[in-house]
Amino acid sequence: MTVLSAAQSAALRLLGRKPTSVFSSSSAFEMELADLATETAVAIAKEHEWQKLKKLGTLTGNGSATAFDLPTDYDRMVKDGNVHSSLYQTAFFSRVDSLDDWILIGDLLATASPGNWIVLGGQMNIKPAMPSNETARFYYISRNITATSPAFTSDSDEFVLPERLLTLGLIWRWRAQKRMEYAEDMTNYELALSQEIARDRGARIISVGTRRYPGNVSAPYPGSLGQ
Repeated sequence: MTVLSAAQSAALRLLGRKPTSVFSSSSAFEMELADLATETAVAIAKEHEWQKLKKLGTLTGNGSATAFDLPTDYDRMVKDGNVHSSLYQTAFFSRVDSLDDWILIGDLLATASPGNWIVLGGQMNIKPAMPSNETARFYYISRNITATSPAFTSDSDEFVLPERLLTLGLIWRWRAQKRMEYAEDMTNYELALSQEIARDRGARIISVGTRRYPGNVSAPYPGSLGQ
């Protein structure tokens, strides 16, 4: 659904009227809703690792490059996400969280197999340089709140996440901006948010028995062994 339809629902509940446009309107109320729309949508996107915002990024080595531009819509890595090498089936690039460790890796040429990675300076850095026949793949969260953009610019823009959250978010944020009572509206929004997050996560599979290896490592063999 479009940002206009979400704004119209919010406007009906706030002032009892339904604007025909918000982004092309010169009315103060409509302009306020347009101004709040992107802020509200971005806040919703930051609340959870929504399935619709998960994307697969691929970087291709050339034998010398160690820094690669991230996808243009990159916002953040998925939680506990790994960077996979196309040449290794059971091992990941090792994440480096400390900048000091990254310097030491460069100074000592000490690398894990197939290599190490860190997001630094707005780029994905991988050491050692990947050969031309290797790719690195990883899942990330997109910052686009529409199909192609990180911001709303017209009434026809479609929010990629549930429209109801955008409507409820606009209501409490507009009232808060006007220094009006908004506690109940914010509670309604937070309840709807928790419900949508639970729905987005889907049903959980219950595992019976004892885990035989830590949850943060890959399986020793990607399949089953036959007789």
